[in-house]
Amino acid sequence: MIREQQQTDPVMTIGQELSSLKTSNIQKDALIQTMGEQLAMVKLELIQLKGGGN
Repeated sequence: MIREQQQTDPVMTIGQELSSLKTSNIQKDALIQTMGEQLAMVKLELIQLKGGGN
């Protein structure tokens, strides 16, 4: 029985690490998207300030 636990623990640990990495990647993707949107807004504001929007 102890041998079975030793064999499944590494699998569970790897699964937990994979899940954690996936969550981290989702958060990074959301952050990158938000930053891209903010950058687009700043570029638009800059164009408007230069008079390109009129």
